[in-house]
Amino acid sequence: MEPKNRNLWIGIAVLVVVLCCGAVVVAAIALGWAFFRAERISTDLDVFDFGPNASSRVEQTFSVGEAPYLDLSNFAGTVSVRAGEDNLIRIIATKKAPGSSALDRVNVSMDKEGDRVTVTTTKRNNLSNASVDLDIAAPPGTQLELITGAGTIDVRDITGPIDAQTGAGTIMVAGAASSVQLRTGAGSIQYQGTPAGHCSFDNGAGDIVLRLPTEPDVRVDLSTGLGSIELGYDVDGSVSPREVKGIIGDGSRGSIYAGTGLGLISIRP
Repeated sequence: MEPKNRNLWIGIAVLVVVLCCGAVVVAAIALGWAFFRAERISTDLDVFDFGPNASSRVEQTFSVGEAPYLDLSNFAGTVSVRAGEDNLIRIIATKKAPGSSALDRVNVSMDKEGDRVTVTTTKRNNLSNASVDLDIAAPPGTQLELITGAGTIDVRDITGPIDAQTGAGTIMVAGAASSVQLRTGAGSIQYQGTPAGHCSFDNGAGDIVLRLPTEPDVRVDLSTGLGSIELGYDVDGSVSPREVKGIIGDGSRGSIYAGTGLGLISIRP
C-alpha cells in the first residue's frame, strides 16, 4: 500500500476512535443526568406525596378554673370554638395530609399551665397540602387568642375577650359580649354581638359585616380603600362614602374600628 493511502486510512481510523470515545462520554453524561433527575423527582414526590388523602384525630380535655385562657396557633386549617361546659376545655384536632406516611410529619401539641391552655400545630420537611382542623368547646367566659396561617375561624357564644387572626380566610364571630380584635389578610369578617371596650376589625381585602344591638352606644371609625360603607344607624360626626368617624348613641359602651383595603363595610342592627 502506498504511503499516501496508508496515511489516509490511519487518519480515518483515528477519527472513528475519537468519535466513538465522544459518543461514550456523551452517553455517560446523559445517563448520569437521567439518574440525577430520577433521584430529584423521587425526592420531590416524597415532599408532595400525591397519595390518597389521610387523616387522624387527637383529642384532649383540660380542667380549668375561673379565668380560662385559650392560646392557639395553627399553621393551616379551620378553627372552631363554641361555648361548652364550665371549667372544661375539650379539643379535637384532625390532622390532614396527602398520605398516611405524611401524617407523622404533622404535630399537634397541647399543654396547660394554670388556667391557660396552649395548642400549637407544626409540620416538618416542607410538607405541602397538610392542615389541622381544630374543634373546641370552652367555657363561655374563656379569653381567646387564635391564629391560623390559612383557614376559617368560627367562634360561637364566647363572651370573653377574643383576638383572632387568619392569613387568608373568613372570620365569623356570633354571640360576642366583650372586646374583640379580628384580622384577616384576605377573606371576610362577620360579627354579631354586643361590643364592649375597644373592638377592631381589620381586613386586607374583603367585606366587614357587623350586626349590633338596636342601640349599641359606641364610637365608630370606619374606612375602606376601595368600596363603600353601609350604615343602619344615625352617626353624629363625619360621614362620607368611604370614611365614617363619629358616635352612635351616647358612645358610652365602647369603640369600633373597622378598616378594609378593598370591600364593603356594613354596620346595622
